[in-house]
Amino acid sequence: MNRFVPETLLGRTALALALAFLLFGLLAAGVLQFTLVRPHTRQAADDLGAFLVLAAQIWVELPPYTRPDYENEMLRRHELQIAQIRQTEEQHPTRSSSHSYLSYLETALSTHIGQPIRIHQSPEHQDWLWADFPMGGRMMRLGFRQSRLQNRILMILPVLAAMGLFTAFVLSILLVRHITRPLATIAQATHRIGQGDFSSNIPVTGPWEIAELASKLNLMEDQIEQLLENRTTLLAGISHDLRTPLARMRLELELLGDDGREELIQGLGSDVDEMERLISQTLLLARGLGHENAVDTDIKELLEALAADFRKAGHNINYRADSNCRTKVQKNALKRALNNLVENAVNYGGGQMVTLECVDRPSGIDLKVIDQGPGIPESEREKIFQPFHRLESSRSKVTGGSGLGLAIVQQLCHANGWRIDVYPADAGTGSIFRISLPTDNAAN
Repeated sequence: MNRFVPETLLGRTALALALAFLLFGLLAAGVLQFTLVRPHTRQAADDLGAFLVLAAQIWVELPPYTRPDYENEMLRRHELQIAQIRQTEEQHPTRSSSHSYLSYLETALSTHIGQPIRIHQSPEHQDWLWADFPMGGRMMRLGFRQSRLQNRILMILPVLAAMGLFTAFVLSILLVRHITRPLATIAQATHRIGQGDFSSNIPVTGPWEIAELASKLNLMEDQIEQLLENRTTLLAGISHDLRTPLARMRLELELLGDDGREELIQGLGSDVDEMERLISQTLLLARGLGHENAVDTDIKELLEALAADFRKAGHNINYRADSNCRTKVQKNALKRALNNLVENAVNYGGGQMVTLECVDRPSGIDLKVIDQGPGIPESEREKIFQPFHRLESSRSKVTGGSGLGLAIVQQLCHANGWRIDVYPADAGTGSIFRISLPTDNAAN
């Protein structure tokens, strides 16, 4: 996914609205430029050009003794300087400004005077602009302040447009947030339902469509909870009913005694044991993964106790842990998951060393179960977590696998927000099962 595109609906909507308003602003600015700004600027320049020519014409026609008063009045009321210049003075210097208003003004003055006119600056008056043109046989110089280039109306329009766009953008974001907030609540609820937590329903609020969606999801949640309860009850009943004839079969096998059919009796006993294990694990898988509160847990002690239990049964188990392998986690669920992984490694590890490992990372904690068995083909690494799925090489009574141990591990990890994956060992033989506890579970 593009790193510049937000992941949330609110972020994407905000980005889309921002781009839309930006495009609208650019188009509106272009339309205003051609339909309002340029015509208004040209008209203002024409008016100033006519006023400058008129002011110079009046100055020429006035008696010499009244001209100073006229000049003072024009400066006071219109901020306009009028003076006569000698022919030896520079009359048409080149200006550096490219303001469109000056171009229009030069065109207007040139039209009124009948010859090209250039607007220029004077080193003595940097904040003034000057126009030299002939009038009544004299060369006149008229000056006006550069502040005339600033059109307040044209300055207000972009500000008003920006305020309007900003207001529309903020209101749009608030509206989108009003819609996405219940969607975020629904997303959190579906995650909670996926973990087997049916403790509360989704609030039925917001627009009709959102409220209807929440209502349907609440109905679905109730139905799923009922189905899971029915499944547990059904399998518990089946398990109970099957265990009774199995117990009678075991008793009858024991009563047969030694009558020369010892090998047959042992085979039947092995079959009964396998059926009991299968029933127990099926019931364990079906009982649900009830909610368990996270508690502060020393992972090193947990691994040490687990390794000690398997050593008592005669298995070769080792463990190692970083010094800071302590985390807030659902302890019983984690212990069940690790126990199943170690049983799997012992059954299929060919009697080799099985290693438990705890690695403390900045983003969380990794728990690894490392065996030295034949390994798992890449095509089978996803399938082994499916219920009753076993590799072909493991279909024997020696290993005793039911195909449910890893399925239970995956359900436990999914229910508690952990990640489970499997990959080959570094040595080239064996497999590594890794449970990753996210940062949210890590204790500070």
